[in-house]
Amino acid sequence: MAFFRRSDLAVEWKSDDSPVTRADREAEAACRAVISAAFPADGWVGEESGAEVGGTSGRRWIVDPIDGTRNFVRGIPLWSTLVACEEIGPPARVIAAAVILPLLGETYDAVRGGGARCNGVPIQVSAIARLDQSLFCYETPAWFQRFGLEGVFTALCAGTALQRGGGDAFYHMLVASGRAEVVVEPSLSLWDIAATSLIVAEAGGSVSALDGRFDLRAGNAVISNRLLHGEVLAMVASLRRPC
Repeated sequence: MAFFRRSDLAVEWKSDDSPVTRADREAEAACRAVISAAFPADGWVGEESGAEVGGTSGRRWIVDPIDGTRNFVRGIPLWSTLVACEEIGPPARVIAAAVILPLLGETYDAVRGGGARCNGVPIQVSAIARLDQSLFCYETPAWFQRFGLEGVFTALCAGTALQRGGGDAFYHMLVASGRAEVVVEPSLSLWDIAATSLIVAEAGGSVSALDGRFDLRAGNAVISNRLLHGEVLAMVASLRRPC
C-alpha cells in the first residue's frame, strides 16, 4: 500500500514481458518471512523469487505478492495478494488459501472442506444456469488471439449478458461470491490460480484447465459457477484454433 500510486515507483520488465516493481519484491519478502517463521519446514514457491524451494513437511506455500501488477502500476485498485498452502502429495492439492484485495477492503479465505468466506461471511457461487444471463470476465482479448481462442472470445461475448476485462484474481472472486459466472484464462501461472481455485471450489464453483482436466499447472483455466462449466468447455473444444 505504501507504494500504490507513487509517481516515483520504478517499473521493470521481466523476460515474460510482465512488469515487476519494488512493491512486488518487498511484499513477497514480507510474506515469506512471516510464513517461514511460522512453518520453517514447509516449501515455498513465489512469483518473484522464482525457483521452488523444497521443505521437509510435505507442504509448500505458493504466493503471488501482487496479482495484477499492471493494474497496480497504473493506479487501478483491482490487484490482490494471493497465498495458498499446498500438500505436495501425490496428488498435490491446495488445502488452505487467502486472497486479499486491500483497496476494496475484501479478504477471502478457504480451508479444504470448510467452505469459503469474504471478510468472515460465507460465500457461494450464483445459481445462474443460462449463459445468456451470465457475466463473462477475462484479462485481455489479446491473450485469446495469442492462444488460438479468438473464436471462443467472440462467442462468449456474443452469448453472455455482460462482459468485463482486466481484473485478474478479482474476477475469480466475483465468481466465488456469486457476482460473475465465467472466467476464461488463456494464460496464467501456478501462483495466479492456486489460491483462487480453492476459494472458488469451496464456494461451490468449478475450476479446470481448458481441456477439462483439473491441473493448476496447465497454464490456462476456466473458472465458473459450475452450472455453466460444461457449456464453456464444449465451446472451447469446438472453437479453439490450433496454434
